Amino acid sequence: MKEVLWHGRGGQGAFTAARLLGAAASLADGRHALAFPSFGPERRGAPMRAFTKMSDAPIGDRSAVAQADYVVYLDDTLLGEGWECELKPGGIVLVNSVRTFDDPRIVALDADGISAAVLGRPIPNTALLGALATLCDQVNAEDVKEAIRQYMPEKLHAKNIVIIDAAMEAAACQPQKSAQHPGCHPERSAQRGVEGSRAATAVALTVDTAGDPSTAHLRCSAQDDSGAAAGRPAHIPTLRSGTLDPSAFAHSTCFEAGYLVAKNAGWRNKRPVIDSAACTGCLQCYMHCPDGTVYKVAEPARGGAPVAIDLDFCKGCGVCAKVCAFGAIAMVPERDESEASA
Repeated sequence: MKEVLWHGRGGQGAFTAARLLGAAASLADGRHALAFPSFGPERRGAPMRAFTKMSDAPIGDRSAVAQADYVVYLDDTLLGEGWECELKPGGIVLVNSVRTFDDPRIVALDADGISAAVLGRPIPNTALLGALATLCDQVNAEDVKEAIRQYMPEKLHAKNIVIIDAAMEAAACQPQKSAQHPGCHPERSAQRGVEGSRAATAVALTVDTAGDPSTAHLRCSAQDDSGAAAGRPAHIPTLRSGTLDPSAFAHSTCFEAGYLVAKNAGWRNKRPVIDSAACTGCLQCYMHCPDGTVYKVAEPARGGAPVAIDLDFCKGCGVCAKVCAFGAIAMVPERDESEASA
């Protein structure tokens, strides 16, 4: 039996990808699959997991997967310390990232870029599903496409099939991760004419969808980490210590931003950044924030904005940026900001 563990955030389609993979793996007679999710808070942006099990025999074990043959990260901010503990010997990690990783077990794919080029917004699930089809011998491209036709709305078929083809071409640009891995295709390795490599590659792929999306033009470019600084797994930012005194909380549950009692536990993959020069102090962000994380600054520093954001509790929903009529708030990838402050 082959097992796949999916790490994603609410809204990224991890469970959809897990279901499509299971559907593709069970199309042939005598093949069986099981797919199911595991949620914490069912809210957009919240970390969640999904699981796919594939076998030539009926699957009776419906428990969560602790160690998998393939671990897929739809968001590289979820790839933190200890990731290798979830991987079986010889397993492969597939991560949505533009980084390079100095570990032979990690395959990086710009799934956000591929999906955004086709769909107009980053939805990485089917891109990673396509890449997985090049790594796992339980499925092939045609089965994945048939699963899309059977289980997705018809209006989504053409573009998601383009994404599958684009992701497979991008994955084919990568060095073979492990020639001995039980899920790898020896014949595909021979076709690529590549040897095993200890350097993971980040692949960028441009999709030109002008006209019929089924005839999209694909351009693949790969750059390994030779001569470039090796990337490292992204970590969920460490949150500042300290919480509200429980005795104070007992008197009232109504507090302004900065006085909440349950800190953001990795919900955010983008954070709002305020442009002090553009901010007019209209307070629309303050009034519309659903979690009360925007607060008024009593005495702004010279040239500073009259509002600030409590990043301990901000969940990155982007409402503040949408309601700002002056373009003073930008949503910036969390990994970029966390590295800049490191």
